[in-house]
Amino acid sequence: MSVNSYLLELASDLVLSESENASIKTSISTIKSRIDSYFDDVTDKKVFGSYDRGTILPRKVDASSDIDIMIVFLNPNRYKPQTFLNRLKTFAEHYYSTSEIYQSSPTIVLELNHIKFELTPAYISNGSYYIPNGPSEWMYTDPNGFYDKLTKCNVNNCYKIKPVVRLIKHWNIQKNYRDLASYALKKR
Repeated sequence: MSVNSYLLELASDLVLSESENASIKTSISTIKSRIDSYFDDVTDKKVFGSYDRGTILPRKVDASSDIDIMIVFLNPNRYKPQTFLNRLKTFAEHYYSTSEIYQSSPTIVLELNHIKFELTPAYISNGSYYIPNGPSEWMYTDPNGFYDKLTKCNVNNCYKIKPVVRLIKHWNIQKNYRDLASYALKKR
């Protein structure tokens, strides 16, 4: 077996299975629906991160794989992030009382049997998104900017970039002991 065929085979093993993807989609839909029922000041719910970009690793390879969901709140009173983190934790405890739920700033982590979700509060001001930068400060973010850059790069390189990103993430877990942050790997 050549190095190229080995890497192609490994890269194909690093894609979510249809059943794992279907389970994740069902959970995302359920969480979004429950958010709509629970909150009256949420304007949007955005899936972002490696799942949205198509670079997430299956749980069989990375037990720390997670799905990032940005919950966009109205924030006319300029509340601090901890206010919304507390509200998201109460929401998660209400609907998922038997699951593990904890704060890992700037998110509320909801661990379900099949995948972990990170619920990130956000708000929009003058068309820009802001997410927590610790419990008391907000920071600007562009949830679509990196997705757009990665997608364009992937298309311009014969759809080889996302498989390479998954291979590098796998190497980082298996051989580099997660020394590099997953987001930093994709951004370079």
